[in-house]
Amino acid sequence: MSTLYRALMYAGSWWCHQLPARSPHLFGVQMPLCWRCAGILFGALALLGWLLLRKRLPPLLPCLLLALLLPLDVLYNVATGGEGDNARRLLTGLLWGFCATSAALRLLRLASLRLSRPRPLPAPQARG
Repeated sequence: MSTLYRALMYAGSWWCHQLPARSPHLFGVQMPLCWRCAGILFGALALLGWLLLRKRLPPLLPCLLLALLLPLDVLYNVATGGEGDNARRLLTGLLWGFCATSAALRLLRLASLRLSRPRPLPAPQARG
């Protein structure tokens, strides 16, 4: 095992479980991220490409609805005791990476606008 591979696996282990059955393999070697985490990463990179091309965030409501597919998939697998499949993990990860990141950016922008808005001074009270 090379030092680079060990470093990548260590870095990936900070946020990915790296289960071999749920991870892609290239030339017989396990990749540092599982299918879902790889999907999240590539979805976030796709959002970056979207922002560079379109210069605006995607619409919020469709993003929120599509982002819900990942937690629903996880809950479904937990409730049924099913394993799910790696293609679905990749797809829900892509949607989460793109849509949930977009929604989070939109909410952060809204919060920053509210925090930076000048507040009116209170009206002077009459002395009587």
